[in-house]
Amino acid sequence: MAITKLQVNWASVAFAGSPITKVTSMAFDPGGSLIKFKADVDRFPTTIVNVDNEPTATVTSGDVANLYSISPGTAGTLTGTLNDALLATGGAIVFSMVNAVFRTATMTAPHAQFASATGSWDAFSNDGQTSPLSFTRS
Repeated sequence: MAITKLQVNWASVAFAGSPITKVTSMAFDPGGSLIKFKADVDRFPTTIVNVDNEPTATVTSGDVANLYSISPGTAGTLTGTLNDALLATGGAIVFSMVNAVFRTATMTAPHAQFASATGSWDAFSNDGQTSPLSFTRS
């Protein structure tokens, strides 16, 4: 079966080797920051440059205690597999964020609904040049 180039549901989510289960949402953001240049009578930018990247990630899980058990400042690798819509071999996207530092967990527990928590991570580069965020197909 050919890959669909469409993704549905997260699998194999983990931080620092520990699984995160009951995942309802996950997001990775490369965190690009642009500056724009205009001068003289320019009404529109004549140059736009990416000068800074600060990658982030979030995971929302129904397993509230799991995310709350991670101490802020804990560093490790955050991974997650975004499945191919029809689970075709080679169609999943595996995201990896090395040097991910856990920032916080925020919980919501509305009346008569399932509770959930969202964990947030920032990431740093070992050399200031190599992105800590990558992905591959599997």
